[in-house]
Amino acid sequence: MKFASLASAGIGVLCASSVAAAIDPLVIKGSKWFNSKTGEQFFFKGVAYQPRTGLTSNNPDPLADVAGCKRDVAVFKELGINSIRVYEVDYTNSHDECMKMLEDAGIYLLLDMPSPQYSINRNEPHWDHDLMSHWQAKVDKFADYPNLAAWIAGNEVANDVDTTPSAAFVKAALRDMKAYIKAKGLSTPVGYADNDDPKIRMNLINFFNCGDDDTARADFYGINTYRWCGDKSDFKTSGYEDITKNMTDYSIPSLLTEYGCNLVRPRTFSEIKSLYGPDMQDTFSGGIMYEYTEEDNKYGIVKVSYGDSKVEKNDDFDNFKKALEAAQPKGVKMDSYKPSGKPSTCPKASSVWHVKSDVLPPTPSQARCQCMMDSLGCTFKNEKLSASEGKQVGEIIGSICGQTSCDAISTDTTKGTYGDYSACDSFQRAAWAINKNYENQRGAVCEAGDIGTKIVSSPKQSDASKCLSMKDDLGQAGSSSSSNNNNNNSNDSDSDDDSNGQGSQNGSSDEDDDAPEDATSGASSAAVQLSAVAVAAAAVGVLAF
Repeated sequence: MKFASLASAGIGVLCASSVAAAIDPLVIKGSKWFNSKTGEQFFFKGVAYQPRTGLTSNNPDPLADVAGCKRDVAVFKELGINSIRVYEVDYTNSHDECMKMLEDAGIYLLLDMPSPQYSINRNEPHWDHDLMSHWQAKVDKFADYPNLAAWIAGNEVANDVDTTPSAAFVKAALRDMKAYIKAKGLSTPVGYADNDDPKIRMNLINFFNCGDDDTARADFYGINTYRWCGDKSDFKTSGYEDITKNMTDYSIPSLLTEYGCNLVRPRTFSEIKSLYGPDMQDTFSGGIMYEYTEEDNKYGIVKVSYGDSKVEKNDDFDNFKKALEAAQPKGVKMDSYKPSGKPSTCPKASSVWHVKSDVLPPTPSQARCQCMMDSLGCTFKNEKLSASEGKQVGEIIGSICGQTSCDAISTDTTKGTYGDYSACDSFQRAAWAINKNYENQRGAVCEAGDIGTKIVSSPKQSDASKCLSMKDDLGQAGSSSSSNNNNNNSNDSDSDDDSNGQGSQNGSSDEDDDAPEDATSGASSAAVQLSAVAVAAAAVGVLAF
């Protein structure tokens, strides 16, 4: 799909095909989406679509299941939806038939870039060539579909205070993927979806829309929220009023990328009246109801199974259809809309925000990392390690980095420091560490426990300093990672300010414990501040290939 920018008209992003399409291109202007042909404001009326019942493989891909698409697109048309959000696909499959069916039905796609195998882990965040290449392959595969509305670069990755360091890596990934998309002559918008955590939500909202570099800012922002539960909730008591106030002056579009609390069933979806009515229509661009199919977590409106054409609708289906039919949001015309919003102010590093917001992790560089590997005098004998070897070497490297500086492979998001080889993969960083120990021992010991190692008497690269000038994976000139500064317009400091960036308009609801488990952002647990020891013990400890 070919895209063009309409900067002169104040248009943020245009989605348009180079060939005749059955669906109109969407465009972003300021904080709203529009149909670029009619000029009408566009509101997403969608469902999350990730059938899992009856799966026979570990690579779920509903957009490659032609029989399933024929079954479900007919139901989508009955519901009257105009969009779906899909979390996982296998980019090696063909999606032509399903995407064409969706296009003919007037249905746009919001697609997540990560997958469980290739995502930024919230506990051990990292952004390297391997991850980036898989995301690029997915972009390549879907680039020509005219109904691809947008990409989501992360889903609830940072979900509490301890996992806020991961936000820096997600934003770096978003920056690099936007640059990759632009280099291909496309301008598909890239956004982020958060989990509406009360302690970190305003910092996340501001972080992904701050900085002087618009290529590092999200094109839109999504909120996954499950505050509104049953008919006893309303716009005010549910906290939806607070969510709306938080986003009122936001300069990019916002939408509910997941909604639909299931504590009270059948669900009546009374929140839809507010979402598409006067309460929220001026601020939000609609939303995505979670979810289409009934799975173990009991959020579905139909029961289906892979390989079966049968559709069993439940009471939620009828209620959702009825609520959606009644939703008639009143938007504005693109020509008369005059955006006035400005980028957000970056949050300061604090006890609840472990990120120095004006410095992001570097763009991965396969050339730099390979150059570094070619410079080592001591390295692993084999090109990959087993799971047991990965665990062993993690302990060994933790010991090495506890005795000597491993700054070159370490990161500290609070201070905004990223080592020159911190964007290399875990195997490469482990090799760097055992070579560091070898050099400290003046060439006397080249070992990594029981793991096979070898001495390279004449490395291919005799001057490791030349590696820093190698271009990154986007073709940009290399430099020392520690000198990179993204100029994010943050009055940032290393103070331990307890402020989480939430003003008086911030919602006061308790953290949502009823949201479905996120499938793509890694397991949740304690904080990750990747110091010299942690990067070796934690990141290198996942060397299972």
